[in-house]
Amino acid sequence: MTENPFFKRVYNSHTPEEIMAVYDDWADEYDETVLAHGYVTPKRCADALASLEDDRSARLLDIGCGTGISGMALRSAGFTTIDGSEVNARMLEKARSRQGIYSAMHLVSLDNPFDFAIGTYRHMTAMGVIATGHAPASTIRAILAKLEAGGLLVFSLNDHTLEFAEYPDTVDAVVAENIAELAFDEYGDHMPMIGLNSRIIALRKI
Repeated sequence: MTENPFFKRVYNSHTPEEIMAVYDDWADEYDETVLAHGYVTPKRCADALASLEDDRSARLLDIGCGTGISGMALRSAGFTTIDGSEVNARMLEKARSRQGIYSAMHLVSLDNPFDFAIGTYRHMTAMGVIATGHAPASTIRAILAKLEAGGLLVFSLNDHTLEFAEYPDTVDAVVAENIAELAFDEYGDHMPMIGLNSRIIALRKI
């Protein structure tokens, strides 16, 4: 399968404005596009969280929820209390059209995407969010800072992002500094129809 032009636009975007423009244009076709490419990272992330948390009512934040595909994966894994946050209004509009997925949805700013108190959410997910061109490696620390001890951050790093050492290095650093422990780490399919993989990581706040 030929890679959709929207992916190339994303990978070649380097500023928040460029990224926002891509998702404004892509919102109507996003679900169809990624699912046609076999997008399995949301399911893999949701399954990872489910393997580490027995309480399916634990309050979750789905960071960068997009059109809601990630929230659907969390619901399918049995989680019942999910909020979504997103910086792109058009993508969030699509997520709002999905019934019974999110308890609440928040349009947030890039300047302050985590404007809530520490411990508001038991766990957080960032599926396809922490990536080159999207969110810097420092986002990992910023999210962990909002979790209480025992809380989990489950996220993905795709092949394109893994080429930038600061992302895996940040994971290693927060573990070495006893900020979090590595609770799950698995490399596998991301979009198998185009041969793209991702690393699914769960960090448990210490």
